[in-house]
Amino acid sequence: MKSLKLIFSLTLSLTALFVPLTVFATNILTNSGLNDPYVAIPGRTWNSQSEKIASGWQPFYIAAGTHDAANDAKKLHWMSSAQFAQSFAGIDYHLEGNRAQNMWSSYKFDAGIYQQISGLTPGQGYGFDIPIVTYWRGPGYPDSDGKMVKQVGIDPTGGTDPTSPAIIWSATDANDKTWVYLDVAATAQASTITVFAKVQAPENDSSNHTDLDMVYFDAAHVAPVPTTTLTVNSNGATVNLSWSGSGIAPAWSLKGYEVQYRDATSSNWTTLQAKTSLNASISFTGQLGHTYLVRARTWQKINESYQSDIDMPGDWREQTVSLGALVSGRVSDNRGNGISGVVITESSSGVTTTSGSNGLFALGVAGSGQYTFTASALAGWTPPPPLSATLQLNQITPLSFTMRPPDDVINNGDFENGASNWAVSGTAPDTITSGQRSGSASLRLTGTITMSQTDTISNSYQPILSFWYKMEGSDGNDVFTAELLGTDALIPVNSFTTSTNGGWQQAWLPLNLTEVYTGPIGLRFNLAQGGPPQAAVYLDEVSLGASWGGPLRTYLPVIFN
Repeated sequence: MKSLKLIFSLTLSLTALFVPLTVFATNILTNSGLNDPYVAIPGRTWNSQSEKIASGWQPFYIAAGTHDAANDAKKLHWMSSAQFAQSFAGIDYHLEGNRAQNMWSSYKFDAGIYQQISGLTPGQGYGFDIPIVTYWRGPGYPDSDGKMVKQVGIDPTGGTDPTSPAIIWSATDANDKTWVYLDVAATAQASTITVFAKVQAPENDSSNHTDLDMVYFDAAHVAPVPTTTLTVNSNGATVNLSWSGSGIAPAWSLKGYEVQYRDATSSNWTTLQAKTSLNASISFTGQLGHTYLVRARTWQKINESYQSDIDMPGDWREQTVSLGALVSGRVSDNRGNGISGVVITESSSGVTTTSGSNGLFALGVAGSGQYTFTASALAGWTPPPPLSATLQLNQITPLSFTMRPPDDVINNGDFENGASNWAVSGTAPDTITSGQRSGSASLRLTGTITMSQTDTISNSYQPILSFWYKMEGSDGNDVFTAELLGTDALIPVNSFTTSTNGGWQQAWLPLNLTEVYTGPIGLRFNLAQGGPPQAAVYLDEVSLGASWGGPLRTYLPVIFN
């Protein structure tokens, strides 16, 4: 460590900080000031003297971030501030009372102190606040911000593992050479909670590790924290928030309310109101069709003789709000693969969005009602007829588009003209114009019925039969079958069978004869009743043609002599 005697000549300027801690009943820590007595840490010594920890507290280190962890991190040390000062001919550096907890090393570490607190009320929120100061390579080393990262946490289950996923951690702070107050809150899940204060320091680059990275912990608080009640409502694109706080701890007073929001697609929070404001309501304008997370918490404060206006947060209260009405879904090809780059349009307003990764899209409209949506053609693939949906304010309605291939051989596959172009035997199907999958109509099959179409196809890459269907009224004995026909004899080469009731869903069958097929092709639908009651099957958006993509082609140059 560089010239510690010179560095610790700061004594006079620090003397004003060495004042007693005022103890409040609501500070429920043991030895919250990290003052005497200090007790020996079993098995840990430095320079023939026992390392020490403030009574009521325990040391810890995280092996993954600490030098020589396999050897119990012998290069990492805990001492009282007085013990450290005596060891290095320096000062007893602390913020209040008669001591602070010191921790130091000339090697990397991820370590700190913790305390378990028992006899608490499950379901009650508790806050933890502690000032920490760090010195990267000693107090005199320049350009040290960003090196030593401070953080505090609460394990609401009372565990002592500093790597536990149950721990609620604060934001980090990497300012050096100044006392930084870090705070966090959590709701107790048991009658015991555990508070952690830690610092992570990288391997310092001093020659022969002669410089010391120093940490001091002092003047901690743990207290019950206020509960926040948050009310959220929306009107169009406007989100209105109101809140209140209750349960300020004795000896503490109200600091203010902190309020934030973020788009559900983002991880970045926007602050609507800082913790110093006492306002109890606010509004913000979002985007229709978007979902937002909003949260609020109540802050309390206390004045100590060594520091005024020490802040402690309550637990966050969070809600979710969706603006306007939203359709959300996917654009896919005839075998269910997502297609990006398709433009989805709401017909009355002209509002658009474009399908993105994996064909996903979301589109917002102003309010409740019946809306019609269309999809654009892409690379020769054509969309189904317009899709209609009844949307409710602040709700998300699913909507899916299935594109059809450029070489689709099916005529009237949307049944906009009833069963025209289809060969039908058995009970005649009927057209429905309410509850249809898309366009103005779908076809309903009842009784015992077979219907088919055949054609020829040329140079079609991995042909696919795709259709949308739903079954109603089946008792498990009624059978709906779809068959894909191929070869010169138009025999079944693939089939799909179901007896299960359900809503609209897509099914698809590959031809599976050759990669590129030329020849006769067709399909056959059949509904067979197993007795009363009678089942019904609804059909729409039938297509038969190539798969998306195609075989890889290599073009060689033509050379003329």
